[in-house]
Amino acid sequence: MSRIKPSQLGAFVMNKMKWAMSAAVVVTMSVVGCGGESMSTEQQQLGSVVQNLGPNNEFYGSDTLKEALVAANVQSGAGLTIEGKGSSVGEGCLRNGSGTSCIGRQQTLAPMSRDFKAGTCAGGSASGGACCPGESSNVVALDAVNAFVSSSTYSALAGNSISTANLKKAFCGDGSGSATTCVSNWSALGRPTAGTIAKYRRDDLSGTTDTFKSLLGCTTFCADVVVIKDESSTNPSPCTTSDSATTCIGKLTANNANAIGYAGDSARRTGNAALKVDGIAPTAANVRKLIASNTSGVYPLSRKLFLNENVNYAKATQEQALYDWVYSTNTQDFEDLLVQQGFISCSTVSPLDCGGDLGRGAGVCKGL
Repeated sequence: MSRIKPSQLGAFVMNKMKWAMSAAVVVTMSVVGCGGESMSTEQQQLGSVVQNLGPNNEFYGSDTLKEALVAANVQSGAGLTIEGKGSSVGEGCLRNGSGTSCIGRQQTLAPMSRDFKAGTCAGGSASGGACCPGESSNVVALDAVNAFVSSSTYSALAGNSISTANLKKAFCGDGSGSATTCVSNWSALGRPTAGTIAKYRRDDLSGTTDTFKSLLGCTTFCADVVVIKDESSTNPSPCTTSDSATTCIGKLTANNANAIGYAGDSARRTGNAALKVDGIAPTAANVRKLIASNTSGVYPLSRKLFLNENVNYAKATQEQALYDWVYSTNTQDFEDLLVQQGFISCSTVSPLDCGGDLGRGAGVCKGL
């Protein structure tokens, strides 16, 4: 169980009180329907129960999408406090809670850099496969999980490329993190100049980490891989406590010729570059092949990005304002923000042309 830091105690107590008060309201709501007939639990919940956000309208989810959501929140005037922290935190806040961030279900929307996974739904029941009742996988863009290195290392590697096999060896060896199979020097990866590899990764709450591990076949990371966390004072210099984990990995790979780190496109900056993987560059055309009828030549670490929701619950006022801005009034503006952050639009024809209804229900969960 996570230990609550003293600095977190006030927010934790306030959050818990708000959750308890909301739960009490739900419990004491009238359960009599039209004509005096009693309503089932599902009937009481569907589209009618509003769960308060945190005391400062905290909105948790993908760190990869954090900067784009910060901008969308400002432009829409939604009044949310965009927290990032990872897709698993956002997913928990849609469901049964997430550590000290969300006490029980606290959101109906969550930006995520992966689709839903099997877990515990609101109320404590297990999900049916990956989906809890009402969950909709809403695809908003595409992204490459990039292997970022310094510009000098990018130029030094043959073909500006790393194989998936060598990327796996650097981060998790044979997949188990065994020290005898983990590679720790650039010379073993084909760089002409030797040097101890400085390896950086997102934490285990990250959807980017989920994607990276599943696509490469990693279960445990090598012991020398450093975990970078969102807005953490423990992150190495030149990162600051205001930096998201993605921004921090961008800085680290731009400032250290021996560094390598995986992150979404928004980590790109002057001084670093994203390697080709198996000779395939993470271009928009190669990433879009992920959703094409013919996926030949797709960038190996391509993925979808989501603004996931549960349609069975009414949105808080702030969430509704963001949702309406994204899907009703300013859809093109939202896509423009995503592209400005380095993400890839699903098509060049129309905004959020990601399948389904503006991408809604285009992933594994269909809002059922």
